Amino acid sequence: MKHFYFLFSIAFLFMACSKDKFDPSDPKNGQEVELFLDHYTTGGDSRVFLNTDKTSPAYTYVDNFSGREMGYTYIIKAKVVRPKEAPQDGPSYWFDYEKTIRQDKYQGLDTFALPLFGAAGPFSYFCLRKEADKYYYNSYPLTPFNDQVKADFETALEQGPPLLNTASPSRTTMALRVQHDPNNYGKGYRVYQVTF
Repeated sequence: MKHFYFLFSIAFLFMACSKDKFDPSDPKNGQEVELFLDHYTTGGDSRVFLNTDKTSPAYTYVDNFSGREMGYTYIIKAKVVRPKEAPQDGPSYWFDYEKTIRQDKYQGLDTFALPLFGAAGPFSYFCLRKEADKYYYNSYPLTPFNDQVKADFETALEQGPPLLNTASPSRTTMALRVQHDPNNYGKGYRVYQVTF
C-alpha cells in the first residue's frame, strides 16, 4: 500500500506541474513563462524562444522590454497576453515583460545571417537602407568589412526594393553575413558578405 501512495503522489505532482506548461498552440492569458531572447533580431523575427526549447521560435514579440540590447542574450520572465479578439495585423498573442532573470554578453565569433526582407504585420519591407553615405539594417549602423561589401550594399539597394511585392526566390536568399561590431558593440554590425 505504501507503494500505491508513493506512486499516486508522484503522478499527482506530475499532473500539477504539467498544467502550467506553456502550449504555443493554446496559450493561456496571464500565464507566466520563462523566455530566451537571442543576441540579435531580424526584419520580422524578434528571436524569442521558450527557455526550455531554444530551437523553435515563438513567432511573436515581448512588449514593454525597452532594456533589450543587441549582442546580449536574455532569460526573462513574462506573461502571456492573449486578447479576446486577435488583431488582424499581428500575432494572436504576445508576451509582456516582467523581469530579467539573466543577461549574458554573446561570446560567439561566428557570423550570422540577417535577411534583407522583413515584415511588420502584413506588410513587407526592405531592411537595408542608406543615409548620407552610411548604411543601416533597420536602425542599426553597418560597417562593411571591405570595399567589395560596400559595392554589394549598392547592388542590394538597387535589386532588393523592386522585389518587395513579388514572390521571387531572391527574397529568401538576400541576406547579410554579420558579426556584432566590436567598435560599436550592441549598437551595430560588421558585414562580411552580402548574399543574393
